[in-house]
Amino acid sequence: MKKLLFTFLITGALMKAQTHRFIYDVVYKKDSTSTMFMKENYHLDIDNENVTYYTRDFFIADSLIVNNIEFPKGTKLNTSTIVFHKKGDENYDEFDLLEGNIILKLQSKDSQNWKLTNENKKVNDLMLQKATTTFGGRKWTAWFTKEIPFQEGPYKFHGLPGLIVELYDDKENYKFELVKSVKIDKPAKNQFIEMSRQMSVPVDWEKYKKTKLTFYDSPINYLKNGGKGDQFFLNDGTKVNPANSREINERLRQNIKKYNNPIDLKKAIVYP
Repeated sequence: MKKLLFTFLITGALMKAQTHRFIYDVVYKKDSTSTMFMKENYHLDIDNENVTYYTRDFFIADSLIVNNIEFPKGTKLNTSTIVFHKKGDENYDEFDLLEGNIILKLQSKDSQNWKLTNENKKVNDLMLQKATTTFGGRKWTAWFTKEIPFQEGPYKFHGLPGLIVELYDDKENYKFELVKSVKIDKPAKNQFIEMSRQMSVPVDWEKYKKTKLTFYDSPINYLKNGGKGDQFFLNDGTKVNPANSREINERLRQNIKKYNNPIDLKKAIVYP
């Protein structure tokens, strides 16, 4: 594990700040049949009432806009999913950003039945304890610390008597590792996240599946029918026009079907 760059560790300092940001390295397989791994940073923001988990690219985009800085040429952002819930509440809002400002809001109730063990280890001055659980069709091992008194962790993992520092599944599809924390003296605001939440369309599970399957059937036509016209940009900055729409449509279809390895396997869509 990398050396943790904590700006606070004691309980008193934790409780005074308005927002506590924990940054995780997330190493995962987008394609469960592949040996290739992706690596990204995710933020876990905890304030007095709410917990928000999101990719660091949301933070980067917001920082550029706030400071009136142009996006570097060729910038491709991963703004895929936002997970939100109230502290102490098992009801989650998951915002799935497709393409072209199509944002689905799926609500769920999620919890884990943790089994605490007597195994401990010390990492960078933090004493960690091991716990195990099953969730979303996977078996998980977590290492948490009571020295950071938040019963939270990455994605929808929560309920342990301390912050989750390490988390991984037994098939090595996902590994989360806490690498940094910062204290923010005022509530953290992110206009991209707020906009996504405001623009989202609430759906139940059946509507969610139907929308994902309809989008997969022809992503470009779906976006055109949504008012995008013949020329528009995808979330990663790719420009779509009549000359390349067929090629990009096929690429999107292939990626959707190939990169179908969610943390919660119950949320995996069966594409034709």
